[in-house]
Amino acid sequence: MVKAEEFVDELKKNKLGPIFEVPCSIFKDLINFLLDKKKMEVVNPANEAIAMANSAGEYMATGKIPIVMMQNSGLNNTLNALSSLNKQYGIPAVYLISWRGELKDAPEHNFMGSYLEKILDVYQVPSKVLTDKFASEIEWATSLTKQLSHPTALIMRKGFIDKYTKEEKAESGYEMDRWKAIETIVDNAGDAAYVSTNGFPSRHLHNILKAKDKDDGRAFTMVGSMGHALGIGIGAARKVSNKIVVIDGDGGALMHLGSLAGLKEYKPENLTYIILDNRAYGSTGTQPTQSHKINFNKIGEGFNCNSYSVTTREELVMAMKESLEKGPSLIHVKINQDEIAKDDPRMARVGYSCKEVRERFEKYLDRFKE
Repeated sequence: MVKAEEFVDELKKNKLGPIFEVPCSIFKDLINFLLDKKKMEVVNPANEAIAMANSAGEYMATGKIPIVMMQNSGLNNTLNALSSLNKQYGIPAVYLISWRGELKDAPEHNFMGSYLEKILDVYQVPSKVLTDKFASEIEWATSLTKQLSHPTALIMRKGFIDKYTKEEKAESGYEMDRWKAIETIVDNAGDAAYVSTNGFPSRHLHNILKAKDKDDGRAFTMVGSMGHALGIGIGAARKVSNKIVVIDGDGGALMHLGSLAGLKEYKPENLTYIILDNRAYGSTGTQPTQSHKINFNKIGEGFNCNSYSVTTREELVMAMKESLEKGPSLIHVKINQDEIAKDDPRMARVGYSCKEVRERFEKYLDRFKE
């Protein structure tokens, strides 16, 4: 394994940066080091395509080659910018891509894990997998992106960076953690169907429904496609009479915020959109999002939603009651960053395949189709 400081020193030696990053658990130790020690500027755009755009502007303003860091699934979000911005205008960058799914992993990583290198080849992005010769590999990527005037890629395997424990403590201060907030939602949502964002929110929802004997297919628990929970929810809500509750995180909400336009356009009165905001990407190691500067309540009002901002269980219960009477509604819930230990039974993965989740959800919705 390579120490984060050694790796960052090589990036600096090659005059690379800033780093525009959307987190991945493989990058957790590297990002924690960067945030603690501030040896390089780190920018955290809402999604990978925005990272490409930001980095392009940075290059044109400074002439300095940026790093765009992302999980390999996020590479797909960048391909339009890669082909129609970077390649068309001759804008260099160095991709730093995590290799989820190279070995046994969660199911959403299987495809990209198998085809990552082939996709880079198709898009004519020269790439190398990082090894103990990382210094020469970073130099290779830097030199070649200058020569080609379009991106090159470095691929990072799991365990490449040595463990690094961040110095600051997790933020607390709010009454509810994610588990308590979702439990409160379930207790007050009646027979609503759910769409829950990827990562810990879907795990928590699955285990809460199971514990309350409500594991009957009413939850579409996402394991990938981050940022699309609301879009899925709107699509379903337009065609069924049942209440649809979408449970998102702040990172997911910001990733594709334009989905909110569908609430104003279609006005689904049976939809409640809940953003659980802990100001962090909880599932990848609590790296910060941009949500601490965002007023979701006003955003909801701007899209003609009944809009609520809550911090306590009592406030959430009241907001749920009112929002389910008539929507569309947006409930912004500020929660703390207290995470359940990963070996806790409440963190168990969803016990169904993705196809089974879809089939069970469709069967549950059948009884409410208009």
